[in-house]
Amino acid sequence: MCDEREREREMKRDWSDIPSELVHAISKRIPGLCDFVRFRAAYKKWHSSIPLSDAPPQLPWLLEGNVDGQAKTTNLQEEHRFYSLFTGERGTIYVKPSCQGKRFRGPSHGHLLLCKSIYTSFRLSSHLFNPLTDEEFLLPPQPSPADWQWQPVHNCGFESWAFYDAHNSEWIAAERRFSHSCAYLGGLIFSSRGGDCTEIFYVSGLKVHEVPPLLEEMQIRWPPTSYLIESDGGLLRVSLYLDCSDHSYFRIYKLMHDETIYFWEETSNIGDQVLFLDVADGFSMSATSFPDDLIKGNSIYFLYPDNCQPCRYDIQQGSMERLLCPFQICTWFVPTLNRVLN
Repeated sequence: MCDEREREREMKRDWSDIPSELVHAISKRIPGLCDFVRFRAAYKKWHSSIPLSDAPPQLPWLLEGNVDGQAKTTNLQEEHRFYSLFTGERGTIYVKPSCQGKRFRGPSHGHLLLCKSIYTSFRLSSHLFNPLTDEEFLLPPQPSPADWQWQPVHNCGFESWAFYDAHNSEWIAAERRFSHSCAYLGGLIFSSRGGDCTEIFYVSGLKVHEVPPLLEEMQIRWPPTSYLIESDGGLLRVSLYLDCSDHSYFRIYKLMHDETIYFWEETSNIGDQVLFLDVADGFSMSATSFPDDLIKGNSIYFLYPDNCQPCRYDIQQGSMERLLCPFQICTWFVPTLNRVLN
């Protein structure tokens, strides 16, 4: 009888009156962005005490791409489905008409970099688009291609690469290079192709160092798929050796240097970091920002190049497992409700 009365009192309780500090603390422990939005909308008081920009860190979603398109690029349609490997969230993102038909490529940190065509990528105009908030941030056209110092950027180094400084509204471009991948780290640009040396530039385009190639990659007939990933303040070279069976594996190298030279040093431990690799690019996140039962550090989540199927690789054990995904083509997308410029 006492239990029933207690339950009745709990059901009649006005939960909107709990302290704002407690509401805020609870919201920080909600792993799913959809659940965060629902929690915030439960009461007007909660809504006003928890800004949208205060959402907890989010693990990447898998964002559905076009089955008839390329694995690296996607044509934005009226709607795109998403799925979380970690929370089981799934739903649909609706794209506003002004962005439909434009192309983007992943992975993306909240804002998709859109252009009209991947082959004229960013030559004329491009902009950032957050499909969760409908925010668009237009990027000014780059200077004329006739100016050698300001070559049109092709995302992920198809022809050359550049960085847009949103606070100063200017492009920072590097010398034209055909590179497999590139990464930005502490004012430096790293450019590399599989089996070749890695070149290091200042953002001004001045070349400052070269990292010797890895002999083990040069001595094999089919070099691995390599990525340059900024991770926990350092730079990793992540090489994927593909196998037709489930025996594909990774070799990971940290960029090291002494007073005069840079070099790669192999490692089997990246600590609490988790790598997310797409067909062409990747990024790193810390597992300590999330509950232990959602994700573990020292691991790699990647999309298998031949079919974009998500897989998880345990770096310490050297083992790989394929993960279930409802999409044939997808890319990583880190959801955010933050604006480009706060």
